[in-house]
This record gives sequence, structure tokens and C-alpha cells, in this order.
Amino acid sequence: MKLVVLGANGRTGRHVVCEALQRGATVTAVVRSDAKRPAIRHGRLSVAIGDPCDPGFLAGVFQGQNAVISTLGGRRPTKRATSIYYRSADAIVEAALETGIRKILVTSSALLFPSGRLLDRLLMVIVGNVVQSATRMEHKLRAANLDVIVARCGFLTNGEERRYRAEPGSLPADGSSVARLSLAVFLADMAQNSWSGYQVYGVSGS
Repeated sequence: MKLVVLGANGRTGRHVVCEALQRGATVTAVVRSDAKRPAIRHGRLSVAIGDPCDPGFLAGVFQGQNAVISTLGGRRPTKRATSIYYRSADAIVEAALETGIRKILVTSSALLFPSGRLLDRLLMVIVGNVVQSATRMEHKLRAANLDVIVARCGFLTNGEERRYRAEPGSLPADGSSVARLSLAVFLADMAQNSWSGYQVYGVSGS
């Protein structure tokens, strides 16, 4: 498999790159600058430096690839930082339709699942920019004629747990958090599978 990883220098993206390489994939890691190159060196790893919100740049990267995994997301819940969700989605869709790549996997927020919990309602206010931007991203991807997996998850942790729980259309019971490594394993698993259409999974720790 030939796989593109957007956000490859991020805390989740680094796990995705390593996991994909361990499974025998040829990986193109997309980073914004030479300073953000992944520390790992591997014969099946190449690095593309550019703006993941530029459809022209992505179209060049997507040529000849089998799937795209995006772990892009705002590090802070500001309007500007979280706009990476929908700005990258716009570019991904345009580049995918131009190049013919169909398999797209992205990370999103579990707050997009309906919830009656007071805590979730409070969080939706506190991180409203995340919710709005991730919703806009998902709407863009849903409208595209592509095969899309959306991984919605709660709090991300730095644990070493590989196991995960994933449910279509809802967050697993008591699944408020997931290790970044577990999320990366889920994304790598799904990238190897066959699917069609638009699917949303809630992903949590075991």
C-alpha cells in the first residue's frame, strides 16, 4: 500500500507513520517545513514539504497513492487554529478528485456525537471552534464522491496502549479518551481494509 500521512510530525501522525511502515506500507509524510521532518528514517518513507491546505501541492503528492490519512487538527481551540480541519478537507477533496484517489481517513471530535451529558454540553461551549470546524470538515467530506472514514474520539492521551474500541455511529460506552497510539492503530487497520462510502466511527481506549 502507498499511503500519504498529513500531520505526520504531530503526536498522532508520528504513530501513524511508524505503524504503517511496520505493516509494510510505503509512506509519504507531509510536513510544513524541513524542520518538521519525522525523526524516523526508513527506506519506504519519503517526505513532502508543503501546505496541506494547498490543493495543488496535495495533487502532486496524491499521484499514484492508495490512501490518505489526515491527523490534522488545531493545537489550540482558537478559530484560526481549528480552521485547519475544514481548510485541509477542502484541499484534500479537490486533490483527490483530480488524482483519482478515493480512500480518505481523518480524525475528528467525539463532541459531534449527540449527547445529553452536561459535561459534553459544557465542552461544546468551551471548544466551540473545534466543533464548528470539525463539523464543516465532515460536511465537506460527506458531500464528496469519495470513500471516507471519520474517526471521532475524545481526549487524546500519550499512553502506550495499542488496543482500541470502535463503534460505527457512536462512541463506545465510557469511551471518553483514547491513546494516540491506539488511534493510530485504528487508522492503520482501516486503511488496510476495503470499504465504500462515508462512515463515522467512535474510537476509544479499551
